[in-house]
Parts: sequence; structure tokens; C-alpha cells
Amino acid sequence: MTDISRRSLAAGAGLLAGAFALGARAQQMAPQVATAIPVPKVTPKPLIVNPDKVKGLSGDLLRKHHDTVYAEEVKKLNAIGEELSKIDFAEVTPEKLGKLKQDEQAAQNSTLLHEIYFDGLAEAPTQPAGLLAQALSRDFGSLDRWKAEFVLTGKSLAAGSGWVILAYAPRDKRLFNCRAENDSMAPAAGVPLLAMDMYEHAYATDYGTDTAKYIEAFVQAIKWTNAERLYREAMRV
Repeated sequence: MTDISRRSLAAGAGLLAGAFALGARAQQMAPQVATAIPVPKVTPKPLIVNPDKVKGLSGDLLRKHHDTVYAEEVKKLNAIGEELSKIDFAEVTPEKLGKLKQDEQAAQNSTLLHEIYFDGLAEAPTQPAGLLAQALSRDFGSLDRWKAEFVLTGKSLAAGSGWVILAYAPRDKRLFNCRAENDSMAPAAGVPLLAMDMYEHAYATDYGTDTAKYIEAFVQAIKWTNAERLYREAMRV
């Protein structure tokens, strides 16, 4: 190969490498187009209890609570997730993102707690058994002491909002009752086992403003086998 050919080949290779470098630099400098990421859709859970057979709570109340209030929370959670998936973080203001994240947390908590609420209702009275019964005695002294604290906590939310939650703390390996004044509050690092809805939509149709009667009806209608199932799952966390 002649010197001229070698010089021509080297020059061509240099131009080609330069072109690739310029192209890569231009691509890096070009504005990044925000692309939506896929977001799993939450599907409302059906009622597994016959609402007409829950003693102390009417079928009409439970159906409206499930089909309207709970379903609307699921719809809201899905809508927020869809909006978040399309956000360009270089353009959105901190205030707008903060509000979306606040609403997301409330909708997510409300969705989960409603599911535990409905799954925790029984068609016939039940009593704690097995490992959960032992844990209630260990951490509260007795079932009666747990009930007294749970009920009184509910009465402290008589303003028509909030939740009372029996939860398990994996870090401490113990049960505790949590008082949440709204959907945004939830036990940190706690796994909910039982949730009592203290918003007016959960009792006003049947009991008006008499939250004490509603709380007693709920406690009598607890499906303890569901709480024990969740407890066994939480112990593996």
C-alpha cells in the first residue's frame, strides 16, 4: 500500500470517528423527552362477605360503602398513578409534585385499609385463636384490655374521620393499636391486621352520630381468622 493510500485511509477513519463523537455529543445535549412508564392498575376487590349477614351493619350501608366510597378511592389512586407516570421532573414544580404525592399516599392508604376493613367482617361472631390470640394476650395483657383500648381509641375519633388499626411491628415483634386521624396517617413500619373505618360514611346510615354503637357493632363483627392470616404473613416480614 502506498503512503498516499495509508494517509487517505487514516484521514477517512478520523473523519468517521469524529462524526460519531459529534453525533453522541449532540444526542447528549438534546433535550430529553419524557416518556410515560407503565403503571399497574389497581382493581377493586369484591366483597367476600355477604353484606346482608353482617350483624350490626346493614347490607345497604356496606354495599354503598364498598361500591361507592372504596371504588372511588381505587379510581383516584389509578388516576394519580397515571398522572405521575407522565410527569417531566425537569418541568413540574415542587408544589405540584408534593400535592400529587400527598394525594397518592392518602389514596393508597385508604384503598388498602378499606380492603382490610371489608375482609375483616364476619357473617357470624368469631374469637381470636392460635398465634394471634397468644400475641394479643402477650402485648395487651388480655383480649378484654385490647378491646378496651381499641374501642376507646375509636371514640376519640368521634369527629367523623380517621381509622383505628391493629398492626404488627416487625422490628419490635409486637402488636399495637394505631390512631390515624385521616387517610394520610398510617403506622410507620407497621403491618395492618385489622382496620376500623371511623369516617361517617362507615356508620351514619345505620347509627347517625352514635359512634359508640357503631364501634361495638364492628368489634362484634370482626372476622378474626382474617386478622390471624395477616398476622402469620406479617411475622415473615
